[in-house]
Amino acid sequence: MSNASIDEIQELIQKLSGDLGDMSQAAATHIDELHIAVNNISSHVLAMEAILALMVQKVGVDEAEVLQWIRDKTAAFAEDGSEGSAAEGIAQSLLGKES
Repeated sequence: MSNASIDEIQELIQKLSGDLGDMSQAAATHIDELHIAVNNISSHVLAMEAILALMVQKVGVDEAEVLQWIRDKTAAFAEDGSEGSAAEGIAQSLLGKES
């Protein structure tokens, strides 16, 4: 193998190393952006839950109607109707009916 071939291989390895470093940095940036987005969504959901929970305390809501609404809207996606969904549990929590 000539020195020129070895130099070309070394140059390609260095380029590959640089490209992998760039990809790693891009992935890290993307993960940071996703983390910020998830935190923003969580904050909005928590704020809406707080408002709804306080409204329910003042107005009153029929728990059975809420749970039936959830079941109707999620029936197409339900795998097993015998267990309550996460949405039902959250609704019960917001209604002050922790199970």
